[in-house]
Amino acid sequence: MFDISFAELIVVLVVMIVFVSPKNLPLLSRGAGKMAQKIKNFTQEIKSELEREENFQELKKIERELKKRSIKKNEL
Repeated sequence: MFDISFAELIVVLVVMIVFVSPKNLPLLSRGAGKMAQKIKNFTQEIKSELEREENFQELKKIERELKKRSIKKNEL
């Protein structure tokens, strides 16, 4: 998902330790983890909703085709 190398990760950790006191680092990490989980859940919900909408549109298309066939059959 994120293209971060190990060296970049180390730099980010060092910068976090310098700017955020070590006492607050666990609290910050927990908050970041919770935020990441919320984002993951949100994107999963959006994906699920889009799939449902796609399925619904497909069913509507099938319904229209069946109605057309029914009308043609009744005309004969």
